[in-house]
Amino acid sequence: MPRKKKHEEKADPNQIVIKRHGNRRLYNTETKTYVNYEDLARLVRDGRDIRVVDSATKEDVTKAVLIQVILEEEKNKKTILPTEFLFQILRSREESVQDFFKNHLAASFNAYLKTKEEFDNRFRSMLEMASAAPAMWEKLIPGAEVMREVFLGKKKDDEE
Repeated sequence: MPRKKKHEEKADPNQIVIKRHGNRRLYNTETKTYVNYEDLARLVRDGRDIRVVDSATKEDVTKAVLIQVILEEEKNKKTILPTEFLFQILRSREESVQDFFKNHLAASFNAYLKTKEEFDNRFRSMLEMASAAPAMWEKLIPGAEVMREVFLGKKKDDEE
């Protein structure tokens, strides 16, 4: 049974494989087209996972390419990482800091995104309930239509 090389990983069918050629051109094997860093950023933002493989060595170079995507975003004035944070990363050489980045940073960021999504969903639900409140009162309270006419000075039919 042949042994797997260290840099070869089991292919994930949900990932888009991008081949990086010697001239640093990137080839999307799904669409069979060449792509740039902006295209990769768009794929990732759309929720797609990518794996970038060096076409000559078959080495996984995803991390290096994703860092390059972030650098390109920074060049285009789309600041992602604060300067002080970058200084902290470069100054830290402790294993505990590396462990933090490997294990905890991604989990913390995922927790933040889930919390934000839950807040957005609850806020949207509250807005929907608030917009439906006048009609709900008219259904629940007998005579609410009359009170509405008294306070607003017009009939419901006049609005339409």
